[in-house]
Amino acid sequence: MIRLRALCSLLLLLASGPLLADASPSHVAEAKRFLELSRADRLAVPAYMQVRQMFAQRFAQAGGGEAQKAVLERYQAQANTALDKVVGEGQLDEALVALYTDAFTEAELKELLAFYQTPVGRKVLEQMPQLMAHAAQLTQERLQRAVPEVDKLLGEMAAELAPSKQ
Repeated sequence: MIRLRALCSLLLLLASGPLLADASPSHVAEAKRFLELSRADRLAVPAYMQVRQMFAQRFAQAGGGEAQKAVLERYQAQANTALDKVVGEGQLDEALVALYTDAFTEAELKELLAFYQTPVGRKVLEQMPQLMAHAAQLTQERLQRAVPEVDKLLGEMAAELAPSKQ
């Protein structure tokens, strides 16, 4: 649930990004070409998958069986419709273009396009989503190891501060 909230927050932030007022038409065109090449239209796919998984988990927890499968499918479809309204096809285009025109000059976008059209660049585009997902998972797993120690330190700090409140 926390991951979904974070993902939704990110997607809403993207959707509410600055408008394209400061970018020239050619700069906007380069950003659009880059977003197309980098398959930015697939950014929301994990959100759809995560929501679908959440519904399936909740369905299983509620004891839903084969006879109630239509209920699950109906709610998943309604959730997809809700997601479509905010992150569906074309919903993020202007905000994403604004992010990229703010972050990169037109010349930089041209350089990025040139790189990502090379064999190595295409491989980066292909591998990056999986690499980022695995890196995030690895980081999360490593951070979990520190939780007991951090919790202990928080408790010790609270205990040390408690007498000074009196």
